[in-house]
Amino acid sequence: MRRRSLLAAVAATLPPVVTAGCSDDPGGEFADPPARVAESELVREHVGSDEETVAVEGTIERTRDVEISYLEVRVEFHGDEETLLDSTVEQVEGVDEGDSWPFRVTFPHVGEPAADVVAHDAEVVQNL
Repeated sequence: MRRRSLLAAVAATLPPVVTAGCSDDPGGEFADPPARVAESELVREHVGSDEETVAVEGTIERTRDVEISYLEVRVEFHGDEETLLDSTVEQVEGVDEGDSWPFRVTFPHVGEPAADVVAHDAEVVQNL
């Protein structure tokens, strides 16, 4: 049996998977999240050295008037548009007050790997 046929047969026997944050219903539960990344930027330190670091700093803002007591933000660090170098999820501190919160997510490698980071994506992945 060919590999694709085998994979299709196995997938047909598995129960449906629900992915958080996705919905076929445009007015559904995830259509209007209570918070989003308003802005973010790459920040470098010790550029050109073996100690070079890169992080993403930004701001998350409330989008709806609901209680938020916990947030997580995911940052994907890219070498270019097609190369994902790493993905890191961090808890955002101090979300029990206010309408916006700063965050910082540091790339987990230093030196040349950090220098290879040229782009990023940041999104809120957990709202409670």
